[in-house]
Amino acid sequence: MNFRLNNLVILVTLIFSINTHAESPNNWTNYYSDNDVKIEYQYVNCEYSDRFNQEFVILKITNLTSSDLLVKWVNESWYDKKCINCSDNRTDEASNKVLIPANQVLVGDCNIQDNLRIFSKFSDRIEDMPGIKKIVELTKFKLKDINIVYE
Repeated sequence: MNFRLNNLVILVTLIFSINTHAESPNNWTNYYSDNDVKIEYQYVNCEYSDRFNQEFVILKITNLTSSDLLVKWVNESWYDKKCINCSDNRTDEASNKVLIPANQVLVGDCNIQDNLRIFSKFSDRIEDMPGIKKIVELTKFKLKDINIVYE
């Protein structure tokens, strides 16, 4: 009996740890780093109850200084290998900025539409999305002209 109880406890602990890891992934990829900031990203699948599920590139920006920083950049995004906002196609939406307090970290979120996330693709099956004939996918992105201003 004790053997079964121990196995059950181990199994429940293992399942809990797998679920916890899946909900808070820690697989950040370094995009840019200098003495002032570190910019990382990861692809995250965001599930919604009131709209189609989507995948985003979530940005994480770390202020490595003891001063507030304004970080500015221009986002270029390629969908199905075609840039939609490069040079001639660029709009004000491609220009981004965030204010990061001293020694703080800002992380994008599925539910907050801001400069810290980039739409990647719809992640539902196309059969489950009425009116959608093709799912375009982010194939490349660039954060260009990264500029850091001490506040």
